[in-house]
Amino acid sequence: MDLKEKTFGEMLKESVSYLHKNESVWMKLAVIAANVEALEGNDNELDLAFKAQGENDPGGHVAQKNERLTLFFRKIYKVGRKLSFFAKETGDKVLLNDVDVPESTFILLPEKEALIKCSTILKRGTEYLSKTADYCITIDELENLTDELSVLEKMQPTIGIITNDRKSARRSIREVIAESRVLLDKLDDAFEGMIDDADAFLDGWFSVRKIKGRQKPKDKIVKGTDENN
Repeated sequence: MDLKEKTFGEMLKESVSYLHKNESVWMKLAVIAANVEALEGNDNELDLAFKAQGENDPGGHVAQKNERLTLFFRKIYKVGRKLSFFAKETGDKVLLNDVDVPESTFILLPEKEALIKCSTILKRGTEYLSKTADYCITIDELENLTDELSVLEKMQPTIGIITNDRKSARRSIREVIAESRVLLDKLDDAFEGMIDDADAFLDGWFSVRKIKGRQKPKDKIVKGTDENN
């Protein structure tokens, strides 16, 4: 949420709380009560929208995934080094071409392409498994890394989904705030127009609403006027 949304949310919550504390003033007026109920619903909905937006903050998810990818790329790189050593020892240029990948390449490539290179190294490791026991390549290592690769591949669209969820939450926040502004404006009119002898309530309401300069009846009297002027 941005600062304006946060400030509005705080004002809305204070307004709803104030209305609950002063139910005796407006509760018997059904049309006002209906608008207050709608306002309370918007307050709850706004809380949920703020929470959804916070939970879908991509910053934490991106950092977590990047850390996981970095560790995974390091493991794949080490497998690649073993296979590269084997390929150089045996003069297998085709294998060397597939597995001799600098560690920085995994980081610099787009994620999808980097994972494809990881998959290629794992497949080549499996193909050469029977020949590379002396090079510390094991079936357990390859299977574990293949499983981890599968998980990471399924995580690929996560960031996009999170971003879309944040956008949806932001649209929801804007909509709820717009609806709440309409309700608050109507309640401003209702309280001033329908509630008599309640200046203390009105002063408190407009104070919570952060609306300054509300005119009291005596302020509306224009002194020194004459119909002949």
